[in-house]
Amino acid sequence: MILANRVGRRGVPELSGISVRARLIVAMALSLLLLVAVGASSLLAMSTVDRATAELHTRWMPTVRLLSEVNYRISSHRLRFVRAVFTADAEERERIFAAAEERSDDAEELLDMLERNLAASPVDLQNLRDIRRLWHRYLDEEADIRARLGSLSAEELAFRINDRSRWAFNLVKDQVNADIEFNNQGADRSGAEAVATFDRAMRLNLSLFGCALVLMVGFVAVVVRGISRPIERLTDAMRRLAEGDRAASVAGLGGGSEIGRMAAAVEVFRAYLVERDAARAALERVNGELESKVEARNAELRAINRNLEAEIAERTQAVRQMEAMQAELIRTENLAVIGQLSAGLAHELNQPLAALATLSENAVRFLDRGDGETVRFNLDRITHLVARMGVLTGRLRSFARRADDGVEPVDLGRSVDNALALLGHRVDSARVETRPAAAPVVAAANAIRVEQILMNLIGNAVDATAAAAEPRVEISWVEEGGRARVRVADNGVGLAPEVAHRIFEPFFTTKANGGGLGLGLAISADIARGFGGALDAANRAGGGAVFTLDLPLADGGDDA
Repeated sequence: MILANRVGRRGVPELSGISVRARLIVAMALSLLLLVAVGASSLLAMSTVDRATAELHTRWMPTVRLLSEVNYRISSHRLRFVRAVFTADAEERERIFAAAEERSDDAEELLDMLERNLAASPVDLQNLRDIRRLWHRYLDEEADIRARLGSLSAEELAFRINDRSRWAFNLVKDQVNADIEFNNQGADRSGAEAVATFDRAMRLNLSLFGCALVLMVGFVAVVVRGISRPIERLTDAMRRLAEGDRAASVAGLGGGSEIGRMAAAVEVFRAYLVERDAARAALERVNGELESKVEARNAELRAINRNLEAEIAERTQAVRQMEAMQAELIRTENLAVIGQLSAGLAHELNQPLAALATLSENAVRFLDRGDGETVRFNLDRITHLVARMGVLTGRLRSFARRADDGVEPVDLGRSVDNALALLGHRVDSARVETRPAAAPVVAAANAIRVEQILMNLIGNAVDATAAAAEPRVEISWVEEGGRARVRVADNGVGLAPEVAHRIFEPFFTTKANGGGLGLGLAISADIARGFGGALDAANRAGGGAVFTLDLPLADGGDDA
């Protein structure tokens, strides 16, 4: 009974009781074993081939090349020596002997190189020593011939060159050729060994590959029956479920393997779809009820939004009115300053007007007398006085015009001069000291608003020094840290602690009744903030107070 369950209709063992993971592990293990065998065989072959190749390229071939070079050098030396011996001209003979000695030295250098390269091979080293010994014997024979060159007859010289000397040279050549043949045979052995090893490795690898191919074909045949067919049933069930057929079932498929667990998951998914369909129907009913409630709530929200829009419009109007009132408050403060300036300006104009009257009367009298020079002098003075009054009234008119609050480049030095000119009736030039910067300081602000701030600060400084024994006001403007700063300092009583933290509050003043509304500094600080600046107050170390107007620099700095 058990055997019937484990054997299929065609006699192929059923693998439903074996998990897919176990099957894959077995297949991977067998594949890895075959790969390890192939890799080990390949590594062994590669190691042998690399060793033979390394021996061929590092020992045999370089040795053959150097021995061939030695053979060429000694042959070249022999030819030059024989040529020198039979040369009649003594000078030419010495030159050829020198060339022969150069070839001999080259041969010695090559032998030294070979001795260093073959130090690890006793056989090659002994062959090399035999070559060097025979070569030195031949060189001794040459030296004897060269020493007795003048005393030997032509027949004796020919005998020595063609018999004893040739015999000694042939011994050297034979030894070099024998060593070359020995190294060529070694190279042939290394090549043959590498080829034989590679051939054995290829045969073994082909055998292992054939075994792996047979194993994989058998495994694929078993896996197709145990995996692919159940997966086809699972795929078909999933397709039917996707098309809406909730009756597609794969219960009991695959037993306890991974396929069985996948079939169980499909069954769970089918049950979920059945429950989801029922929940969707219930949700659609609830959704209809919710939509009606949402529509009613939207109607309430639209009504609330309309009320909010109306309230926002009212608040926007209130903000605009507040801004207009603030602008009007600044204008009122400006007009108050203009009123004070007007009184001083009237005082400033009285003296030039009195002088105009006197000069005019005198001009008429001198004209009656015919004194044209005096009349011209009086008229020049009248012109100067009129120009002076025009400057005063022009500055007052410029200060009084309504500013558009637009940002423009403002030369702080010029603004200080204009403010001092407008306050000329209150400022004693002997006690006001200006400290201009080395270069013009140009701020990004509004000229009229800056002059309004400066007149307020300078006027307050003058009032603060009224009780000082030696009243002094210092005005400086500099560029610091990428900002434009104006400082107005005095040597008055300074700022008391209870005053310092309230100095910029609206309607706060330390002056007696009628001395001011307490809006000047508050409005000045608000103007500075509007241009991205600030107005600060502090006590000086030596007594008195210092007010600092901080404004951003205009684009371009001094070039503005």
